Amino acid sequence: MRKPFTLSLKFTFTLLVFFAIAGCDAIAPASPTPDVLATVVAQTLTAMPNSEPVVLSTPISATFTPIPLTFTPIPVSITATSTPPIGGTNFFFTNAENVNLRVNPGRLFQVSRVLAKGTRLQVLGKAPGGQWLNVVNDEGVVGWVGKDFLEGRPNERNLIVVNPTDVLTITGQVIDVNGNPVNGIGFAAVQGDKRDDAITDEAGMFYIFLPAKFTGAWTVSFVSVACPSTTMDANCNCLNDTCGKPDPEIVTAMLPLSMPLSFIWK
Repeated sequence: MRKPFTLSLKFTFTLLVFFAIAGCDAIAPASPTPDVLATVVAQTLTAMPNSEPVVLSTPISATFTPIPLTFTPIPVSITATSTPPIGGTNFFFTNAENVNLRVNPGRLFQVSRVLAKGTRLQVLGKAPGGQWLNVVNDEGVVGWVGKDFLEGRPNERNLIVVNPTDVLTITGQVIDVNGNPVNGIGFAAVQGDKRDDAITDEAGMFYIFLPAKFTGAWTVSFVSVACPSTTMDANCNCLNDTCGKPDPEIVTAMLPLSMPLSFIWK
């Protein structure tokens, strides 16, 4: 006859604990024990690659030391010349007594100052044709003087051309039979007792400037040949002993002039 199946108290308690633990695992995982955590950390560190530690040989400083800046000026050399630069400060002096400083380039314009010999003037430019220079005196008065009245005249090639305003202009050109310009040929413009003169420049052009009120008929005539001129030799004698003249020698110009006058040197 079989003995009835019996469990000891100790064994029964053990089974109850086992089933309780199994039931809890089915609901949520148990928290790892300290030994398990130590094992995971050790494995993670072992899996990391080996690298040398970064060591700063010089500690980083938060202090900024500015770099001093130095400036060395570049020397500029200015060479004085006998010709005043445009708008420059070189001066020229009148070479005669009672030189007229006029409001425009011409002998029929008003005189603003009468200058003594040796009066200092700054040259600002020249009128077309180059016979009149635009100047300013030490008072700051701007006007015009004939170029022949300045000692050590400036080089005309280096001067700007200043066109006068509120004027009438008689202009013309002299060329030879080959079409080349003839310089140094003098003309006079006359109306009643009023007269002014001009000489042809390197382009064969002459310019006579008159006040704007002097309209009407003016007589323009050939009056002289200057030295130097393309019609003269180095001794100021007519080339080949033949002195020429313009054709025509005299014309009537109605002002305002519609176009330049034309002359052929023969």
